[in-house]
Amino acid sequence: MTNETNNPTLYEVSQMRYDWGLEGEKDTHLTVFLSFIMGGFILMTGLSSGGKNAVVNSAAYCTPGGGQTAEESDWTYPISTSLSKTQLFTDHQNVNSKPVHIHMDVSSIRDKQFLEDMWKAHGEGNDITHSWTEVVGQERISRSQTLHPPNCMVLFLAEDNESVDINDHPEVRNRALLLSIDDSQGLTERVNSRQAQIEAGIIDKRVTDARTKEVRNYVGTIPVDTYTGSGSGGMLNPVAVAIDEQNPLPQHFTEARRDFPRLLDFMNSVALFHYDERLEVPNKVLGEAAQGMVTMLVTPADAWMAMRIFGEKMVLSALNLRDKDFELLGILRNNPDVAMSADELQMEMRARGFNITTPDVRSSLDNMQYKGYVRKNTDSSHVEYSATPFATKAKRYVDLNWSEVVEQTKKTARKAMPDKIAEQYIERHCQGEGLLVTHPFTGETVNLAEQAANELAAKEAEQVEEQNEMMDETNPFGSGGSSDDDSSGGLGDFQ
Repeated sequence: MTNETNNPTLYEVSQMRYDWGLEGEKDTHLTVFLSFIMGGFILMTGLSSGGKNAVVNSAAYCTPGGGQTAEESDWTYPISTSLSKTQLFTDHQNVNSKPVHIHMDVSSIRDKQFLEDMWKAHGEGNDITHSWTEVVGQERISRSQTLHPPNCMVLFLAEDNESVDINDHPEVRNRALLLSIDDSQGLTERVNSRQAQIEAGIIDKRVTDARTKEVRNYVGTIPVDTYTGSGSGGMLNPVAVAIDEQNPLPQHFTEARRDFPRLLDFMNSVALFHYDERLEVPNKVLGEAAQGMVTMLVTPADAWMAMRIFGEKMVLSALNLRDKDFELLGILRNNPDVAMSADELQMEMRARGFNITTPDVRSSLDNMQYKGYVRKNTDSSHVEYSATPFATKAKRYVDLNWSEVVEQTKKTARKAMPDKIAEQYIERHCQGEGLLVTHPFTGETVNLAEQAANELAAKEAEQVEEQNEMMDETNPFGSGGSSDDDSSGGLGDFQ
């Protein structure tokens, strides 16, 4: 049972997903939940019936009015592709009152150009207006209504939907953060075990009903309207310079120009979740650094949690890769002297516990070929693939030095803010208890001043060791990637 004192923690929110019934997907669940606050445009991808709805429903469960479906939340407005343009704009008051818009599974967008136009506009944070003529009796009445961009827009798209390929809509894809669902065999087994336990009545709640209500009520008090859109407040992030100096996101594609601001927005969401413990400074006190009538200050703790929850997904987004793409590329990298067919790669992925079909493998490989990660060899009797030298640039984990982040943040605060406010910020958030963070997935206390805060280094090493062991057990093509040289294709520098 979680600690039920003081303000809620993100660890408690994470535990609530389990009470809803979601197994696994810890980071994806919290990414969606925090994106509800001010996360922009999310594109949920995965196989049909793979759990996209479950993740979003479990995130909405943690918001005011939350229940078993997202539609029950006071925050959400579901938009079906069967809805006409006029129907949607006629309901503008209800639509505009909801901070989260959920576009249900897109089976087809044929004859629905207005949906793509809305995704583009709202993805850029812009309004969209529709004018039409309504006939009432003998009278023709001109109507015009505007839909404002929500704090978060979620779009569902099944990877095995042959009617809609998101790569055919680059202006939509490039505005969205792609979140892939874990459809691995391992998670499927855990989901089935969880369902069996539910049927047997042996599931204990991790958060009491009373505390769940308190969490939802607290979430409802987050001053989102003040700090988003046309609100009177703004956010100031003294940690941003320190994060940028350690270059957390790959810069190989222009999408990184969108991804870094998206990462900063996510830090803002984390700060807003902890608003009751953050400095909110009136503009008359903050002076030239003010971001509106009142400014909330983002802290190193907010940045650490954002990177822990969101960082790996941001890296994959900047690399234009999904989890499955990354795994496929890892197989090719570990076999630098062997070209492999889609069928061979599909069998290897199956051996690693991934539920994936040969057409899915081909689609992934074709996309990676377009991005320059793989090359296609058509000289043989069948098409084969191998990794390119550019594939060595793809690294999944970013290990920041958080002690250096904190020190640089102090310097930035003293440059950006009046002395009194800067010293107050440093005393509260850059030393002592201000550097103690409740881990969002384990509930343990992490001290940003200690080496344990740099946990992604250990995660990377564990991942490399696991992959190497798996390759030794399942690789039928030999140990072609065992050299320590960077050019050898070893998985260590690839992670």
